[in-house]
Amino acid sequence: PFRRAQKRPVTLAVDFEPGLKPASWYTGHVYANHYRWDNTFDKESVTKVQAKLDIPHWKMNAELGYALLSGNIYYDTLGLARQNTRPLSVLSASLQKNFVFGDLVHLDNRALLQFSSNEEVLPLPRLALNLRYYIEFPVQKYPDSQENVMTMQIGVDGLWNTRWYSPSWNPNLGVFYNQNKILYNNGPVFDAFVNIQWKRACIFVKLENAAMGWPLEKADYFTANHYTYTQRVIRFGLFWPFYKQATRNNSVGGR
Repeated sequence: PFRRAQKRPVTLAVDFEPGLKPASWYTGHVYANHYRWDNTFDKESVTKVQAKLDIPHWKMNAELGYALLSGNIYYDTLGLARQNTRPLSVLSASLQKNFVFGDLVHLDNRALLQFSSNEEVLPLPRLALNLRYYIEFPVQKYPDSQENVMTMQIGVDGLWNTRWYSPSWNPNLGVFYNQNKILYNNGPVFDAFVNIQWKRACIFVKLENAAMGWPLEKADYFTANHYTYTQRVIRFGLFWPFYKQATRNNSVGGR
């Protein structure tokens, strides 16, 4: 429908995925220091239906998904492996819209809305947001060319979600298990970053958890029950793929 964007067509994709798989052997048989059990679980049934709409001209995409689970394995509040005997439904919807002003200012926004029919088996935050605001500009161009030698991004990445019963971590079993005592909102968390694309090398500097829980009255940014998010810290990174650039062989001619 966009005559000015004929090379970027609107895409609508629908995916249907039924699945039936046996339970993992490690969920049925455990011999640890503090846990020991031998369970016989039935097969897990997972049926998924997902639709995705992508509109590149508007820099927007939306997804709608539904999953029906039956016999799924989970770990209860005691850290014991259980099999859900009732069908469980999960409905999710996400929307991503990116704004660009003058090829300099970028405002990337993504929202996720999700519902679980049984929070005791599968707790989920109702709403989650991921906001990434940055400026992007070329630092150096090749002589007599519009191709960039170096491009830089400077911005902030933010995460936030509504209050939910964030799962606990069991280091003895190496799994997450449900808890129903403490509600966490896991945020907001802000990371300030500088990204540099220098030819094929990617360099970044990031100040993780720059706000340390602001604007909350207390630093309520737990990633799991009793496990806090990373404290304010500076991280450096470098990604440099080494490969031979493909070139055209002009000495070979075709007829």
